[in-house]
Amino acid sequence: MAAESSALTKEDLKALLKPTLDAERAKIEDISIRYLTKPGDNYGSTMLAIDVRLSPGPRTLPIVAKMLPKSIALQEAFQCERTVRKEIYLYTRVRPAYEQIQRENNVPEDKFIDVFPVCYGARISSKGDSGPVDETSVILQENLRTQGFECGDRTIGLNLAHCKLVVDKLARFHATAVAMKIRKPELFKETVIPAADPLVMGDVDIVGIQPLKNIPEYETMKERIEAAVKKGCALFGTPQTPREPFATITHLDLWTNNIMFQYDPSSSKDHPTSLKFVDFQITGYGSPARDLLFFLYSSAQLQVLSKHYDYLVRLYYDNFVDCLKVLGCDTTPFSFENFMKEMKYASAIEFYHIAFMLPPISVAPEDAVSTADMTHDDLSSFAKIGKSYTDRARKFILDFSSRNWI
Repeated sequence: MAAESSALTKEDLKALLKPTLDAERAKIEDISIRYLTKPGDNYGSTMLAIDVRLSPGPRTLPIVAKMLPKSIALQEAFQCERTVRKEIYLYTRVRPAYEQIQRENNVPEDKFIDVFPVCYGARISSKGDSGPVDETSVILQENLRTQGFECGDRTIGLNLAHCKLVVDKLARFHATAVAMKIRKPELFKETVIPAADPLVMGDVDIVGIQPLKNIPEYETMKERIEAAVKKGCALFGTPQTPREPFATITHLDLWTNNIMFQYDPSSSKDHPTSLKFVDFQITGYGSPARDLLFFLYSSAQLQVLSKHYDYLVRLYYDNFVDCLKVLGCDTTPFSFENFMKEMKYASAIEFYHIAFMLPPISVAPEDAVSTADMTHDDLSSFAKIGKSYTDRARKFILDFSSRNWI
């Protein structure tokens, strides 16, 4: 399906891709643009796939253009004036800083963290980066799909092999920023902190939590669930004071559709070989346990949660500490006991976050709606509730209850 491209022209691409074109001594001959994602796959942006035909050649540079969502309601909900700037900063400043500290410490290849897609160019607006974000803002990234990367099935969840890879990379993503904070505090302040500027949510609507009433245990747990919702809602809408020493850059939206996996072409897709994280729109600075909890309960298969939850939490912690050691940090303050305190702390705010996101994450593909004309009223009711949601929400509620988190 062709995409409207009035906000992104051939001349725009020439300007944005100039460093790449100059390095390759190439010029743009032609472009083709189409929509990259389907309804239900992405809510915070419009994703376009662009094939840039270059000469000499012929050869094609496959890229993805990330632009504002068309819905004004979604632009406001995702605070695009801030999130676009943050994400551009992450690709242009944080990614090189991560590479720098790892190379300076001779991090071996099997432990080197490179979870960011390549960014070819970006702009706040066609009128200049000093003005407001508008419909011409764009981030140009490598098209990971052309390299064999793909997302898992969000309605089923990820198997143990996928979860192990995510947990390993997530731990090192978090720990690298912590190491930078410890060993290169000025670089940390100049790069990570601006990209992790937290969003101010204000009053958060709790209507999106109403689907929890579909789980069989709701009536018997009603008071505990509603108290947890109220507490989590208040925390989610208010910037939290970072808890040291674990405080780090957090993705805050790490679920199946924001993780892309690559596989060995000669083997099955049960065991991924590498991954990339995408959609760094709402990054924050806070507890790494938030990302871990949100990922596990939004994206792991339910049987994986039942059998391997403790193993995955420990795997995350072990890789976090190992990364700090490799980067030359004293790990004494980062005990497992202290990390489990982070998990309990994060559970309060993530209860609301997980509950709010499970309906759109679990919606069946045939029930997903287009976000182009989504209104404010749609934001809390655009996902139909089915068995996939009920099973996952039930598991999430019962697990939090068994750990005395609600």
